[in-house]
Amino acid sequence: MSTPSWVPDFDVLPLCGGVAHWATRFRNEHDWPSAARLNALAEAQDLRNAAGRPVRFAEQTGACGQLDYEQQILDTGQVPTRIASAHDFFNALIWLTFPQAKAALNAVQCRELAKAPKGQRSPTSNAATLFDESGLVLLARDTVLAELLRAKQWKAAFWEQRGKWNDVRFYVIGHAVIEKALAPYPGMTGKCLFLQVDNLPEASPPPAWLDAAIAQAWLGGAVTRPADLFVMPVLGVPGFDAANAEAGYYDNTEVFRPPRPAAV
Repeated sequence: MSTPSWVPDFDVLPLCGGVAHWATRFRNEHDWPSAARLNALAEAQDLRNAAGRPVRFAEQTGACGQLDYEQQILDTGQVPTRIASAHDFFNALIWLTFPQAKAALNAVQCRELAKAPKGQRSPTSNAATLFDESGLVLLARDTVLAELLRAKQWKAAFWEQRGKWNDVRFYVIGHAVIEKALAPYPGMTGKCLFLQVDNLPEASPPPAWLDAAIAQAWLGGAVTRPADLFVMPVLGVPGFDAANAEAGYYDNTEVFRPPRPAAV
């Protein structure tokens, strides 16, 4: 995906709600922010990795494999970052928004990649990669929507139970999904972690306890394989696409694919 022109009002784009509170910091920028600009914010928040080292965004000029990328973050706190890259800019914003979750994902990746045979990846590493790039988080007081979504009962979840979406919180934590929000398309999907809670927070900014809960889900082994996260067509969420205000939107089986028949 080629890097688009700088969009200072990215907070009004679909799927950017989780990082919308950062928009005012960048409204006067004329181009994608520099590493120094991002590092000033990281320093102000005392951003730290799982080893307690200060997290800083280091300009990346060459190729970097995943193990080297993850290990560098854990060993030095330096996050390789391509300047003028929407993908890496939104990755930095997720670090600023969900620092505990990002540090936990990095720690899990380093653990899993180090013990895997060369050229192989564990199910947990695959799940962490999917979540880091395309992660979503759904918070609700009950399990109704999560159960329907996991069962791929799309129309029931998004249309028949539409009113329930007024009483949940939904966050995009995968920076690749936020990048795609610059040019959204119906088939966009993410991998969703469901957390059942007693009380729902304000939508933005995400609270620190949510960041800690996501981190604990990874460090505590709640997610050990990709199947522990359910797939979600993100533009099906009410309000994320004006067209989904019509029931027929959810009849597109190329996007809202039916569940596979049970094996006999």
